[in-house]
Amino acid sequence: MNNRNWIVLIIGGASGTGKSEIAYKIARHYGINVLEFDDIHCAVKPFATEENHPALFDKDGHDWMNLGVERNVNWLKDVSRELADTLKRLVDRHTEDNLPVIIEGDFILPESVKQLLTPSVKALFVQEPDINQIIRNYQSRESGEPQTYRSEICVSYNDYIRKSCNELGVAMLESRPWDTALQRTIELLEN
Repeated sequence: MNNRNWIVLIIGGASGTGKSEIAYKIARHYGINVLEFDDIHCAVKPFATEENHPALFDKDGHDWMNLGVERNVNWLKDVSRELADTLKRLVDRHTEDNLPVIIEGDFILPESVKQLLTPSVKALFVQEPDINQIIRNYQSRESGEPQTYRSEICVSYNDYIRKSCNELGVAMLESRPWDTALQRTIELLEN
């Protein structure tokens, strides 16, 4: 088993950037599990109220394809903020019980992560600024027609995350080159 100096690793980033692939490579390397935080928003919603979690309900009955890039990005940020306490509770549980885990997903913001960082909690955000690569990533994962509009949303969300990481001093990792992603992530975590 490989040495690891953390209990919780949080991996965030826009959809289509490669964060899940990196998360699972790291998980295999260390022999630990991945918790997909995006699934948490599905699990939380039945217990949430529109009054307390309006962003979780914002897109109900709306066609996200007609909301525009900015409104979709704002929705991603709003849901992430509403789920920040849930993220904190997951991190606390795993650190208190010394249960190693990688938590990865779109609904994680640098400002939420910054307050959680300790020697046993590390974080990084995966970056992929090339819209054409994101389109290719979606096509390889989901096939079908090129998802240009969805990729535009991801690039815009990625820009917000990158700026926030720079302002807050939260680690970022370029997803490519893929063949060195695991080694670069390990090096980043060791610093």
